Amino acid sequence: MPFEPAVGDRYFFTWEQLGRPTVRTDVKIPGFGIVYLDDADVHYAVKNPQTAAFYVRKSKALGTDHYVVVGRVEFA
Repeated sequence: MPFEPAVGDRYFFTWEQLGRPTVRTDVKIPGFGIVYLDDADVHYAVKNPQTAAFYVRKSKALGTDHYVVVGRVEFA
C-alpha cells in the first residue's frame, strides 16, 4: 500500500497504527520509514489513548527515511 500525504508533505498516523508505544521510540513502518516519537508525543498518546493521532513530516536532520511529529490530533 503506497503512503499518500494527508496535507502537503505531512502524513497521518494514529497511535494505534504506530503500535501504541509507551516510551520514546523509533517506530519502523515497512515501506514508509522510521517515525520518531519523543517523550511529549508518547505522553500525549498515553493520556488520550482512544483518540491520539499524529501528523509527521520527513526530517532532514535525522536522515532520508526518518520522520518527526509536527502536529498532534485529537478526535472528538
